[in-house]
Amino acid sequence: MKSMKIPDYIESTQQQWDEEYRSRVWDYLADITEYARYSIVYGYIRKFLAKEGILDMGCGTGILFDMLLGEEKEGYLGVDLSQEAVQIAAAKTSRNIFRCGDINQYVPEKLYDVIVFNESLQYVPHTSDKLLEYSRFLTPNGVIISSLYSHKNTQDPDFAMIERKIEEIEQSGYFDVVDKVSLFNHNAGLKWYIHLMKRKSM
Repeated sequence: MKSMKIPDYIESTQQQWDEEYRSRVWDYLADITEYARYSIVYGYIRKFLAKEGILDMGCGTGILFDMLLGEEKEGYLGVDLSQEAVQIAAAKTSRNIFRCGDINQYVPEKLYDVIVFNESLQYVPHTSDKLLEYSRFLTPNGVIISSLYSHKNTQDPDFAMIERKIEEIEQSGYFDVVDKVSLFNHNAGLKWYIHLMKRKSM
């Protein structure tokens, strides 16, 4: 029997994401079952946020933005492939801080204290190389925060893909893993890996 080919990433299009946001497929991300994951990400942000703000790659409808306190929203920029999601997020503020952009092509315009990849690295090929590109837009003490969902079905190709991505990131030699958390929600049976990373001096 042939072994299952492990994909490097999930292919998607803006049209697909827009349709899914219009049909409210992703509304559950605001449910209580996701709150602990967002809380860990937010806790890391609180620890490392300084004057240059947050770049939220794959911001969706701005759920992480909703958790930020007043001053923490200064310097925030959210980027998402879905124009539909960006429109929903943009309605939360009068400031122009949500942009439509492709995580695989977007180039930041400034340095940030924190760059967040909250369930968005699944859509990135050659993950460690792409993270290295983004790390060039970190302040000297800046950090990368990533969250990756681990599928319930261990036979799902996406489960193996996430395990491989984590191994790739941790063994790339590009980053120091400052902290790593495995979070399990018992009510929903959901598991995530959350990494806090600093770029190594090259």
